Amino acid sequence: MIKNCFVLVAFLSSALLSSGVLAAGVSHHGGPLLSCDPPQFFDVSPGKDARVSSFQNFGFTASDNTERDTVKVWVNNEPVPVTITEERSGRLAVRGGLKESVTKGRVWIKVTGDSKDGCDQLLVWNVYVGD
Repeated sequence: MIKNCFVLVAFLSSALLSSGVLAAGVSHHGGPLLSCDPPQFFDVSPGKDARVSSFQNFGFTASDNTERDTVKVWVNNEPVPVTITEERSGRLAVRGGLKESVTKGRVWIKVTGDSKDGCDQLLVWNVYVGD
């Protein structure tokens, strides 16, 4: 009886692990995510907590393990289209701009993206505009 219970527990554990239920997560490719290397975002422009006279254009670099089609940007909670150019290093140069300049207040920039092996990443920063 105890032997049968042990076999059943081993079978269920194996089934749960192979389905990804007990794994650390499920990648955007659908497989179990046991470990991964998240993308990195850096060289933000304007910089974090920068003070500028007006704000319209921004940019940053994404690491070479970033899945290009997953990069999304919001400015003040509004989605913003971006242009993504692959550099010789494999990194991605991401550039975007608003239709109209912001001349006063705080601008909140949010970036999300996934790595090629399934990790996601979030970057947020503020830019202060005006006096």
